[in-house]
Amino acid sequence: MDVFFISASPRDNVFMTEQKGSLFSKEIAIPKALRELHGERTRVSTLGLVYLSGLICAGLVTWQLWLAAVPLWQTAVSALIFLDVGGGVAANLSSSTNQYYQQHAKLRLPFIALHVFHPAVMAALFPAALPYFVFVMLFTLTATFTVNALTDAEQQQNLAALLLTVGCALSFFFHLPVPVLFLFAPLFMVKLILGFAVRRPLFTNTP
Repeated sequence: MDVFFISASPRDNVFMTEQKGSLFSKEIAIPKALRELHGERTRVSTLGLVYLSGLICAGLVTWQLWLAAVPLWQTAVSALIFLDVGGGVAANLSSSTNQYYQQHAKLRLPFIALHVFHPAVMAALFPAALPYFVFVMLFTLTATFTVNALTDAEQQQNLAALLLTVGCALSFFFHLPVPVLFLFAPLFMVKLILGFAVRRPLFTNTP
């Protein structure tokens, strides 16, 4: 994971602080290479929560797969997938990332389509769970494309809530070799169906 430092120079395309107040409430400029993850500007606290979310998910999965005596290489790859998915939940629900993809609409469909990768990798790692990961992939991507196609924000949110509820409920009807893999469906679905597909207004702070 790359580490970036706060720069005192406004010319640097790295993290810059502008607002008064505590460090965590300040907004910083995001390097161009990371804007598809965090948007163009975000709070320090938002960044921290995104990476904390990913690390917690990866840590839980690593712990449970280790207890289940899953080979180290499978555990490591699974941890990376859950790091991305878990962090993506917080990132996609953040105002900065959501606004970025609203302003760059051409990136929305490719972003959704690229998420065939996560369940495909997990299915390759755990062939016994193939039906589960195929279901999660097909249901989530179909639901995300559908919600994304709507133009009414309230309809988007309501349909996303319905599809998320149904998808999560159905995901527990599968048999999995390691119970912790059940975490994948709700995280993946929240990240895409509710977090990404729903266009939310920009949050503003009022005194």
